[in-house]
Amino acid sequence: MLWGFFAIDILFDFIFDRDIVSFMLPLGLGIGGFITFFAVRNRNPIFSMYLTVTGVFGFLFCLITFQPVLVNYLYIWFCLLLSTIYSQYKVIIYAGVLAVAMSSYFFFAERELFSSVEDFDLVFILLLLVFLTLFFVLSTQFTESLRVRSENRERHTASQLLESKEYFHSIFSQTADAILVQNLKGDVLAVNRAFIELYGWKEEEILKKPFQHIPSTQKQLIREVFQRIIKGEAVAGYEMVNQKKTDELFPVSVTFSPIRKPDGTIKAIAGIYRDITETKRTEELIVQSEKLSVIGQLAAGVAHEIRNPLAILSGFVQFMREEHISDEYTNIMLAEINRMNQILEEYMQLAKVKQFTYDEVDLSGLVKETLLLMEAYASLSNISIQYGIQDKDCLIRGDSNSLKQVFINLIKNAVEASVQGSKVEVSVKRTSGGYAIIEVKDEGHGLEEDQLKKLGEPFFTTKDTGTGLGLMVSFKIIEQHNGEVTVTSEPNKGTVFSVKLPEISK
Repeated sequence: MLWGFFAIDILFDFIFDRDIVSFMLPLGLGIGGFITFFAVRNRNPIFSMYLTVTGVFGFLFCLITFQPVLVNYLYIWFCLLLSTIYSQYKVIIYAGVLAVAMSSYFFFAERELFSSVEDFDLVFILLLLVFLTLFFVLSTQFTESLRVRSENRERHTASQLLESKEYFHSIFSQTADAILVQNLKGDVLAVNRAFIELYGWKEEEILKKPFQHIPSTQKQLIREVFQRIIKGEAVAGYEMVNQKKTDELFPVSVTFSPIRKPDGTIKAIAGIYRDITETKRTEELIVQSEKLSVIGQLAAGVAHEIRNPLAILSGFVQFMREEHISDEYTNIMLAEINRMNQILEEYMQLAKVKQFTYDEVDLSGLVKETLLLMEAYASLSNISIQYGIQDKDCLIRGDSNSLKQVFINLIKNAVEASVQGSKVEVSVKRTSGGYAIIEVKDEGHGLEEDQLKKLGEPFFTTKDTGTGLGLMVSFKIIEQHNGEVTVTSEPNKGTVFSVKLPEISK
């Protein structure tokens, strides 16, 4: 700016009075060069400020002295205004003192500059200079206070951001759960230490690449999950199968959350992965334990059912010793033998430890097979089981053995909740929404509202010798089949368990 002001002055000098150029040019170059040297080297910033203001006033003093016709006394005000660039109130006061001194000098010594100003008007000019100096000082102080406050707020905000960054970085790196951050295309943006330890890949092997931890059989599922997140849905506790670097498959529970831009749009998806291998093993042990418990409780009914056919066979065998064997008798014997085999087969199937295998299951037939076991158990308590089929061919996809365990638990609970001489109703029907419903209804004492809320919780039971694990396991099995269990009950009227399962689309 100073060099520009100097260049303009030299240009006017060259146009109006070339003789003075020889004096003003070296003077301006000397002052400007001296100021520039200190400004660039910045050895002493305070000295540079005072030197610059002094140099400007000194150059203006020479300009007014040798060429008063080219300038106006308002140029002195310009020099004062120029000093406000530094935002230093001491420099402004120094410039104000120089402006007042220079104005007073030229008013009395070089009258030509103030030829249009009356003597009385000098007072107002000087007061105006003082006023401007005070105004610039106060505004500079105010601006400086705002700047300091702004810097303090920025430092405080930066400190908070740094603290939050360190806090979240500590959580991200030290948490025991594996964390994976991916963009919407599936490329890996960040992983934590737990993720690397769990999956076996090094960080440089997976960053900025689509991560291959999803088996090919589940890639479509993860795409659907991503679409749900992009639409704003919450996805928590989603169970799926993942793959390690060694190609080992293992179950995980994943909670997905979106990462948004300031405008609210989603730019990435963070997933918290938890290995639930041990949890699944524990669940399997609980299921098997409950299954063995049921088998033991059904043993009396099974023994009763086998004893009757054996008594009949024993009588016919004794009769065969004495009389000629007829087809009628042998047919009865074979029917009873088949009945024993069928009961034992159902009993053995229930006791087997098997992994879930999802096949096409006929619910009506499965419930009939379950009743074959449960009718004997109910007869010991003088309770009848009525079975009604409203809709045939209710086909679902599921694991028949685990579903049978659910129906045994529900029917067994209904029998134990009933009084002697009452009945338990079991029905299979179809809904309009593509679901099949199995209902088990008893005429027992019913449940209170607070008891209904606790159904399915571990170790909550209304029986004297129960554990509560049967319903917990049953609810879990139905959940794994994408179904749901609802319970309605009225005290002294009975309870209805409704199992809702999705049918196979035809």
